[in-house]
Amino acid sequence: MAIIVGTDFSEHAQEAVRVAAALARKTGMPLSLVHVAEPGMLRRDWSSERGGAITDLEQRLEKEAAALRGEGLNVEPRVLLGMPDEVLVAHAEHLRARLIITAALGWRSEKRWRLGSVPARVAQAAHCPFLMVRLAAPFLEWCQGQRPLRVTVGDDFSHSAEVALRWLPELRRAGPVELTVAHVYNPATEYGRLGLYRASQGPPGIESILERDLRERLERLGEPRAEFRLALGYGNVVEPLGTLAQEAKADLLLLGTHQRRGMRRMRHGSVSLPSLQVAPVAAVACVPVEGPRQAAVPMEVPSIRRVLVSTDFSPLANLAIPHALSLLPRGGELILAHVIESPLPVVYADFWPAVALGDAGDEAEVRRELEALIPRDAERRGITVRVELLSGVHAAQSLCQAAERFGADIVCLGSHGRTGVSRAVLGSVAQEVVARSRRPVLVVKHPALP
Repeated sequence: MAIIVGTDFSEHAQEAVRVAAALARKTGMPLSLVHVAEPGMLRRDWSSERGGAITDLEQRLEKEAAALRGEGLNVEPRVLLGMPDEVLVAHAEHLRARLIITAALGWRSEKRWRLGSVPARVAQAAHCPFLMVRLAAPFLEWCQGQRPLRVTVGDDFSHSAEVALRWLPELRRAGPVELTVAHVYNPATEYGRLGLYRASQGPPGIESILERDLRERLERLGEPRAEFRLALGYGNVVEPLGTLAQEAKADLLLLGTHQRRGMRRMRHGSVSLPSLQVAPVAAVACVPVEGPRQAAVPMEVPSIRRVLVSTDFSPLANLAIPHALSLLPRGGELILAHVIESPLPVVYADFWPAVALGDAGDEAEVRRELEALIPRDAERRGITVRVELLSGVHAAQSLCQAAERFGADIVCLGSHGRTGVSRAVLGSVAQEVVARSRRPVLVVKHPALP
């Protein structure tokens, strides 16, 4: 295992070398100092004997390596032939490298417009984390113990973002980290996902829910301390993400990357690659989701702290309530809900309040009926029970939105066990929730049903 740093002997490359040396010193890992010479770039007036041009480069690289060895580092200088990005990635694979570091500037000599920069292509192909450095000063201060490294992680609740978050302990090997989690959201998407249609439930309501979900996600990953910053984004995530990192005074923007290519990249786009070019920070790190050098994300046993259970007051639906209670540990929360299907979408509730739930008398009666269904031993088990009345044109959609809004770890429903014509005519709320929900769903069947 080693840290690989590429250099072209430029001023910008020296910034990357200084960071690599500081990290190698703090972590005790060997440092591989690499210069990649493109065959077409070697001077033609050098002697044609074997090693003429290469020897000159090797001597220059050895001089840099000797200076680093004088600081007590284990340094191996290597001059390699080929395209810089391809050779750096292959060399990292050969050494089973823990990290590749380059400067922000660096181009292939041919077809630049098509092939792009060296950092972008290394990030696209590397099997280990990649660090692109613009300024070394923040990292040197961090490694010398003068201050924490300010890291902003872009988190969109995806698997790639989780992989980036799980790489934070590797950074902490060199020193303390101040973590900021940045999330860019599309309000139109969140309105529909959470069912927040009223004017009073605008961006402030959305952001409080998103921050709760981000905080719970970090706690699950063992990162309980972080600052959260959220911003609106209407399709373009890169620019607002960079703005959030700048507002947090980040030294490092940390991102996960799927390393998509071809049509998949055109379809899904990329946040990490454009961020390498435009993010206004001292450095950007990209952690690949897949690859032999990337540790697999462990399969953790999920904890259930909040369960949403719904009933239409039928005996079969009520059977789900004790099952939902049985899933919760002491200190958990049971959300007992009933959906009142309204003839108009809940978006009109600000104009016709009666549409939302009906008159106050009916609402109070439904609440009393729900409270009567609360299991008697809920309090003895140390479980909090909350009663919620939901409204919507479609019960399944309202339940899925409520699960997102309340942050339910699992949705519990009773099944009426309809089959054939009865299911086609009357439908199945449980089946539709299973199909729509982004969260786990437990369907409780009647004991007599097959």
